[in-house]
Amino acid sequence: MTRKQRVLFLCRDNATLSILAEALLRELDGLHFDAFSAGLEPADRVHAAALGELRHGFSSLDLLNPKSWLEFTSEWAPEMDFVVTLCDESARVDVRAFHGTPKLRHWTLTPSAHGATHAIENAFWQILKRVEDFIAAERRPWPSSLKLPAVASCTTDACDLLLSGQ
Repeated sequence: MTRKQRVLFLCRDNATLSILAEALLRELDGLHFDAFSAGLEPADRVHAAALGELRHGFSSLDLLNPKSWLEFTSEWAPEMDFVVTLCDESARVDVRAFHGTPKLRHWTLTPSAHGATHAIENAFWQILKRVEDFIAAERRPWPSSLKLPAVASCTTDACDLLLSGQ
């Protein structure tokens, strides 16, 4: 069976942008992707306005907390398939610090996406669009594990045998 692709979103403080990206990817396609986020200098807590954007309908808010990117470089850390940076500072991180060979992506957001609380709504919509585009471009289809024989036609007795497993 194919495992989910693992995606790490990085920003400076892991309080807003990377948190939004992690939550959106998990919510929109948690079937195909495992989403994580981290920061170069993690904040003490998630920005309240970021949680406000996610409040309606998001089931994974309890999983969101700022953490250091170094947690994803230790020897026990999971191998990432993608590392997505969300600020210029995090874009300078050496992707070789991670296990395996993750693909590096950098998402540039408009300047109004940074800073003041009212700008977080703008960041939310930008990241939502980026996550949707990412899913469309990177989702791998699950392998077809159930191969049923093609039956052109069958009598009632033959169909009963197929359904009963005899």
